[in-house]
Amino acid sequence: ASTFIVSKATYAQVAPLAFVGVRFALMTPLAFAVMALRRPGLARPRRADLPRFFLAGLSGYLFYQLGFTVGLDHTSPFSSSLLIAMVPLFTVLILAALGEPTPARGWVGIGVAVVGVALFLLDKRGEGGSLVGDALSLGAAVAFALYGVVNRPLVAAYPPETYTAYTILFGTLPLLLVAAPAALAQPWGGVGTAAWVGILYMVVFPVYVAYQLWNWAIARRGAVAATTFSLLVPIVSGAFSA
Repeated sequence: ASTFIVSKATYAQVAPLAFVGVRFALMTPLAFAVMALRRPGLARPRRADLPRFFLAGLSGYLFYQLGFTVGLDHTSPFSSSLLIAMVPLFTVLILAALGEPTPARGWVGIGVAVVGVALFLLDKRGEGGSLVGDALSLGAAVAFALYGVVNRPLVAAYPPETYTAYTILFGTLPLLLVAAPAALAQPWGGVGTAAWVGILYMVVFPVYVAYQLWNWAIARRGAVAATTFSLLVPIVSGAFSA
């Protein structure tokens, strides 16, 4: 939940794409350093798993982070957190398409959540910039739901440090290509201490640590049960925003 607040505050000094570029430029060596320290001598991913690592990297880091970052720049932290909290809806839809059932009470709960989001969005009609940000935030929710489903076999077969490092790598490489022009144009000398603290906080906690906890939960409770807890995010984010 703190991701939305810290990011929005940092945007006052750092352009959104430059912000996400420098975050992942720092996060990738961090992830591999943690893997080297905790799993020395660990083998690389099996060749047969590389396509899944690549898809997880694209959905969980490239597409999700672009939708989140640019979407948040065009809407409020609470709106962004509310829409990205729709991850459980898209998770059960993807699982249903794959033939995995969801209990009836799960559909009822998600239906209530969808109605709530629809009412919230209807109240924002006419705010063009906000609606663009809302659409991008909703796209980020779809991408993160796909990441959770794609990642399930990886979290069962590899240690957390391994799948986190390699999915970050596969997502960061194309992300840096997109973010490079903004990062090069950013006047980094004018960035204050508070913004750098925000960037470092975002490198370590809401992404690296949070993703590991998220995947750990999916491995033990399943995608639907774990993603349901994301519905707590807009509650906490709304309190932080206030």
